[in-house]
Amino acid sequence: MKIVIPAERPKYEMSLPDGATLTLSPVLKTDREFFERGIDELSLESRFARFGQGVSSLTQRELDYLSDVDQRHHVAWGAAIGDDVAGVGRYIVPTEDACAELAITVLDAMQHRGVGSCLLRALVAVARADGIHELCFETQAANEAVLRLIREVEPVPLVTDGLIRSRIRIGEIPTGADEPGLVEVIDEVRG
Repeated sequence: MKIVIPAERPKYEMSLPDGATLTLSPVLKTDREFFERGIDELSLESRFARFGQGVSSLTQRELDYLSDVDQRHHVAWGAAIGDDVAGVGRYIVPTEDACAELAITVLDAMQHRGVGSCLLRALVAVARADGIHELCFETQAANEAVLRLIREVEPVPLVTDGLIRSRIRIGEIPTGADEPGLVEVIDEVRG
């Protein structure tokens, strides 16, 4: 799926292992169409891994939820490689002092390039700056992409009842050189 990122839109660029440039930008309310069209870019397996079922479209309520983020309690980054949408990563803080719920989706055509790792680094940067101590998630144990990603920060994730359940402790992840720039970009949209 093609995208044109306006020059004035806040963004941050990171290099992928294959030499491509990944452009990260905070999700804005105007990004709704990318979620609406992006579902078509996911295989049935990827849809199941992300939504727990093989959905073929998103409801208006789901589209609102995915695109109308405050970048404080619901933080979301979109990712693109060149003019192609690559994925999205988000966390949601359900209550004060709660573990923030993490979700990362990489379009099938962009998987195995390091997009998920970059999205995780961006989310960790903002979470650390906001004083969040843990990111939590739950997914199917057969989700190899998530297992690879999580092993970057947690060598032995907990797998029970066919699910991976994990708590990523922000303080145990080394601070990355990209963190100040990523936080600066989020702060631009926060106002």
